Amino acid sequence: MLRALRALRGGKSDFLRNVLTLMTGTTLAQAIPIAAMPLLTRLYTPEDFGVLALYMSLAGMISVIITARYEVAVMLPERDEDAASLVTLSISIAGTISLALLAVVFFFNESIQALLNNKAIGPWLYLLPVTVFVTGVWQALNYWNNRAKKFKRLAVSRVAQGGGMTIAQFVLKGLSAGGLVVGYLVGQMSGLLVFLTRTWREDRTVLSKVSVATMLDNARRYSKFPKYSTIGALLDNAAVQMPVLVLSRFYDTHIVGIFSLTFRALNLPMSLIATAFSQVLFQRFVVLHRENPDRLAPFVLKLFFGLLGLMVPLVAFVWVVGPELFALVFGETWRQAGNYATVLIFAVAIRFAVSPLSTVLAMDHNIKIGTLWQMIYFVTITSTLYIFRNAGMEVFLLAFTLHEVALYSLYLGFIIFGAKIHRFG
Repeated sequence: MLRALRALRGGKSDFLRNVLTLMTGTTLAQAIPIAAMPLLTRLYTPEDFGVLALYMSLAGMISVIITARYEVAVMLPERDEDAASLVTLSISIAGTISLALLAVVFFFNESIQALLNNKAIGPWLYLLPVTVFVTGVWQALNYWNNRAKKFKRLAVSRVAQGGGMTIAQFVLKGLSAGGLVVGYLVGQMSGLLVFLTRTWREDRTVLSKVSVATMLDNARRYSKFPKYSTIGALLDNAAVQMPVLVLSRFYDTHIVGIFSLTFRALNLPMSLIATAFSQVLFQRFVVLHRENPDRLAPFVLKLFFGLLGLMVPLVAFVWVVGPELFALVFGETWRQAGNYATVLIFAVAIRFAVSPLSTVLAMDHNIKIGTLWQMIYFVTITSTLYIFRNAGMEVFLLAFTLHEVALYSLYLGFIIFGAKIHRFG
């Protein structure tokens, strides 16, 4: 931990302060769902959590392309006027795609249920266009506030997301799986409300001056993002969601629910640090690449070893007491999740150490490298899970974990290579 913080500090106390601000907000945002999980697992069944996992997988895949990835470019322009036009462009694209998605859900709901092998999700598919639109707007404003160094606002928005979701899921427990799904949407809307009220109050002057001509000009200038980053991001997210999609197709909803809760329970605490690091690191990487590019690759490598070191005690703890821990915390029904955790914790550890560093590949000149990695990962994870789909859950989990360790090690190599490319533009 000390090594990671020393690497982050780099003589700039404001950077460390920004990380700690986001960590505090993210900690509160994630602490609420974490604290609620032992209660929610006693109110909802594994099958209910399976429906939620499938819904979140669909929403996640669509959300990464809902703005054509123009929201990522918001960080790059020197002028705020150009950045504001990218925000408006992102929201406009999100609205258009959401309307098209509504038509697809309306006319092909039963076909989607059959494809997913899950009839229980049918009624909640109609909420999908709303969910992805809200997420798209939130993403655009998230990058806008990150650009403006409004880290406290970012933190408050995340707290609103976690708190709104948890409260709604308790209140709506009578809806079974629907309570979890609607609660998730309420959380997304709560986080967006924070951005809308505060951003419009402080930044409406520059945002309201955006013209169609400026939007089109910046759409052309940053066309690499929809051309390359959109496909890569879709493949990347589809690959992340692939375990849930494969399990939903070839196993019952009970197994999907057990797996999803296991991965969520392991990932939520890890994201307390990783999410905060990732957001602030993007800004730090851009500045460091512009001002002192030779330091970027060593900085990335030092961060990796610092983050990996944080995971060693947790990996050992979960590997030893996983089943007993999950049965105690979530109820005896979820003991099987603890067995899954003893294997999945290794995948979580390598992801935690590498993922926050991946914003190096989000910089303009590294987009093609990032897309190449995403294509490799998508092909290998899809092939691995499909090959072992009928091998039983123990073998399935082991194959998945070994794949994660190998591919995220390769990912680190791609990131370091991207950090050594000295070009900005």
